[in-house]
Amino acid sequence: MPIQNFTTLLQSMADVRNWIVQHVPTATSLVGYDLFLKLGNDHFAGLPLDVQALYQSLPHARETIDASLEQMRQAGFLEYAIGSGNAPATLVLSERFVAILIGYQRKFESLFILRKKLRDEQLLVRCGDAELSHFAHSLYDHFYDLGWLYLHNFGAVCFLMASLVKRVAVAHGYDARVESGHVEVTAPNVHYSLGGKGFAKPGQIDGHAMCVINDRLILDFGLGNVRKGYRRDFAWALGCDYQPDGHALGAIVVPSGETVTWKNDWRSPGTEEELQNYEPAVEQLFQRYVAYFG
Repeated sequence: MPIQNFTTLLQSMADVRNWIVQHVPTATSLVGYDLFLKLGNDHFAGLPLDVQALYQSLPHARETIDASLEQMRQAGFLEYAIGSGNAPATLVLSERFVAILIGYQRKFESLFILRKKLRDEQLLVRCGDAELSHFAHSLYDHFYDLGWLYLHNFGAVCFLMASLVKRVAVAHGYDARVESGHVEVTAPNVHYSLGGKGFAKPGQIDGHAMCVINDRLILDFGLGNVRKGYRRDFAWALGCDYQPDGHALGAIVVPSGETVTWKNDWRSPGTEEELQNYEPAVEQLFQRYVAYFG
């Protein structure tokens, strides 16, 4: 079965590569391509364009780097500025080359999202199991790419989201279950309850659901109602060590200072019916996941 996400990724990578070669013919070789990226990065990072630094940072022989730099000079992309005394030669990029770098940025951003920035804003996982932590990050990326985490989709439908996390986790070989309970967000002068008894609005079920994986990790992708009812910039998803202590299943302190605690002293009596109602949708959505990610 073709994996849609992978073929799209390869097509986009080829598109970027073709754009670079079209605008920077010296980048047809690997050393030329690496120089293009390195010079662009150091220029916009405000770092000195030191030839000796290029020798040290790039995995190529000096002779091949020098040859590629000379090709770039002849193409009008850069010039040498010789330092005084024993200072190493530095490079000055031409306005033409800087314009190409800006064009490259626009081309790249038209095809790819800078995922790390988004993930750092939306996801927080604190888990002592490195493998599970990596899985949580990967799963979040996949669910985000499918659009499932948005509020207008399933980001606020916790029973469906917990079931989806479980279904995919099991397919990846993990032991996973849906845990029913509620979430408390607390801080000085703050006590917000998600899924607590008596807090449901008309048409909603009292209760909350999250996924527990390998009895090590609580993974909650269904926090949309916290963003709706408490703070709009709250995390889209959280993960923490599963450490049951009385009615508390686990807790995490988020960067804004609140403590988020998953508890099971209240378990909605409609839990099983709610989960059963979502089973057909879970299987249908899982097939879409498989089609995209294998």
